Amino acid sequence: MNELYDKERDLVYEQIETFTGFNQSFLVWVEQPVDHHNPESGTFKQRAWVNHVSNAAPVVIVTEGYMAPQNYASELSQLLGANQIVVEHRFFGESRPDSIDWQYLTIDQAARDHQNVIQIFRKLYRGKWVSTGISKGGQAAIIHRAMFPRSVDATVTYVAPFNLERDDKRLIDFFNQIGTHEERGRILAFQKEVLKRRNQMIPMFEEMAEEKGWTFSMGIEKAFELSVLEYPFSLWQWCVPLDLVPSPSVSSRELFDHLYRGIDFSYFTEQESEQVGPFFIQAYSELGYYGYLTTPLQPYLKTIDTDTISSDILIPDVGFQPVYHPQPINNVKNQLHRSDPRMLLITGGNDPWSATTPDISQLKNSIHIEMENGCHLTRIESLPDSLRKDVIETFRKWNLLN
Repeated sequence: MNELYDKERDLVYEQIETFTGFNQSFLVWVEQPVDHHNPESGTFKQRAWVNHVSNAAPVVIVTEGYMAPQNYASELSQLLGANQIVVEHRFFGESRPDSIDWQYLTIDQAARDHQNVIQIFRKLYRGKWVSTGISKGGQAAIIHRAMFPRSVDATVTYVAPFNLERDDKRLIDFFNQIGTHEERGRILAFQKEVLKRRNQMIPMFEEMAEEKGWTFSMGIEKAFELSVLEYPFSLWQWCVPLDLVPSPSVSSRELFDHLYRGIDFSYFTEQESEQVGPFFIQAYSELGYYGYLTTPLQPYLKTIDTDTISSDILIPDVGFQPVYHPQPINNVKNQLHRSDPRMLLITGGNDPWSATTPDISQLKNSIHIEMENGCHLTRIESLPDSLRKDVIETFRKWNLLN
């Protein structure tokens, strides 16, 4: 390991405490161009965590979609007995230049970051390479695979979205179909009751915000209403049991406590924007996202008077308003259909993001495995036995397991 680091001029590293299940662990900083198409653009250091088993073992490269502040062992690396490289996404966390030029936060540049990391570590590792990621990280793995189809031997993604519009309508349609009519009615009744009791809710909201040091650039009234609109998305996404949704007859405190269980209010804070703000720049430039249908709740809303509201309200103030371009993600879709790489897409049927899973119906080498009642926490280990056997059989077919 040290020989590679000592010879590779683009790496700065330190050996750290060995993570359980590996033989050595390193914190590595990879020097990346700000613009891969222009060597004169300057560079930044991208953070990565490397866990070493052996030079001959497979390699799992985890493409994080956000910051990667600490080392960990992925499910896939443990299953395959693999080396593991976790790469923090460009311009998130500590992987950013001193001054960020946001025009270079693109899917093209990020994929080239990942390809650069792979090319460096191929000098060390001779085994099979598998790219993987969860949610936005899985989306990044798909994009990299489309652009560099021969770079790895397989791609395994968990609950990865693949939006095709600025505010993808499939993520609104999802809520008209998920669950039973009675379950959807119970959720809507809860939302209405919370809004009806805003005079009791807002003081509780303000008290929690003061206690946690939260501030809201949009104002607390709008943050409250957006929290109520976000509630169904978060409820289904994070496996909150529907039998816990309270009836409209419970106390205001019970309503408030359950709302907070369903949706973390910090999502709308200025503090959270510092961490995930770059995501919203990406979403409303190339990746797409989702908005909210307000019509069923319109009589109870005060700060929102449109039938839909976009999540673009969460774009941080960086001096410009991103303009959405559909062509990059359409190019990725076309590249996937041309190259037809080996991909395994794992999703949960109750997860809203399952609504925008990539369409692989025309791909011969890709497999989609969906856990019927799974949510955004769906993993191989949580799959029912029959589906888990399908995953293992696929890995054997692809020569990733003996």
